[in-house]
Amino acid sequence: MMYRIELEHGTTSGRRMIWVNGREVLRRDWMFKLVGEDTFHIDQTRCIIRVDPAPGFKYEYSLYIDGKSHDQYTEDMTRQYRLWLYTDDAAAEAPQEYRIMLKLDTLSLYVNDELRTEESVFVHGGTDTKFLLQDTEFVLQARSSGNKHDGIVHTLLANGVPVPEAKIQEIMQEPVSILQSSN
Repeated sequence: MMYRIELEHGTTSGRRMIWVNGREVLRRDWMFKLVGEDTFHIDQTRCIIRVDPAPGFKYEYSLYIDGKSHDQYTEDMTRQYRLWLYTDDAAAEAPQEYRIMLKLDTLSLYVNDELRTEESVFVHGGTDTKFLLQDTEFVLQARSSGNKHDGIVHTLLANGVPVPEAKIQEIMQEPVSILQSSN
């Protein structure tokens, strides 16, 4: 599941607030120490935002997830998942966006963070997993790369057209929302 984490760091009021997907998860008013760590949880995962001093009365902000820096966590996610983003512009009312993730160790398939239970069928050279979303037929193909170091290659087709794999690092590096206010 993807989360948006926002931080408000009041440098004169000492207030620190953290929101996850728009829901307040931590509020501290009147903190006299403007640097340090704040711990919160997303589901069962422990997260820490660390505020460190930087030259010129500025601050640096770091996010740790499950004991790992954001960069290390993102790298781990890249090894564990494959991700595709697909927009169905032919949807009846408005374009429908799908985030399709495959967890590599369990082969669990998620569409917009919902676990799907789809049947895979053996085909020449690998497997195909077919599923329908609205009027779009998706086929998740798993094929041998022919190289033991590369392993299995996963390809997603939407109505027979390949969907480019999204880069998890790019998705998770969207602009971080850190609000620094003088209140």
